[in-house]
Amino acid sequence: MSKSIEQLLLVLNKEQEIYDQIILLSNDKQNAIVRNDIKLLEQIVEKEKTYSISLVKLEEIRTKVIDQLVKDYNLMEISVLSDLYPFLSDKEVRQVDSVKTKLVNTVSILGQKNELSRKLIEQSLSQIQFDLNLLTTVGDGSVNYEGTASDKDVERRSIFDRKV
Repeated sequence: MSKSIEQLLLVLNKEQEIYDQIILLSNDKQNAIVRNDIKLLEQIVEKEKTYSISLVKLEEIRTKVIDQLVKDYNLMEISVLSDLYPFLSDKEVRQVDSVKTKLVNTVSILGQKNELSRKLIEQSLSQIQFDLNLLTTVGDGSVNYEGTASDKDVERRSIFDRKV
């Protein structure tokens, strides 16, 4: 196996490990959102930032490895990993394809988890907006059953001090 292919596999496997950790964090993030645990959510976001930095560095390394493979095999470019398959042994193809398939599946799962987290956050924000609307809408406390209902008699006030 060529050194460049070994490096490529190493980088792809390391990316897979980081994405696996991010998925575990996303489970914790969803629980933190549901429980409204802001401190835990902040800690998770910080961990995600460090993982993101690591992924950017790995992406840079992977780009260099791909550039080296382009030189090694006299190719114009490699836009997808399967472009390499004709130049690899069967064993190398299986290894690269296995890692690629795992990464694709992991990124897909992560996308689904991110979408769920986004929806949970939207629901939390909607609940906060609803709660704020309840707190800021104040009537005189009496019930009035006149002909039509309207908001014209409802006084709105802010829970925040307007004085600056």
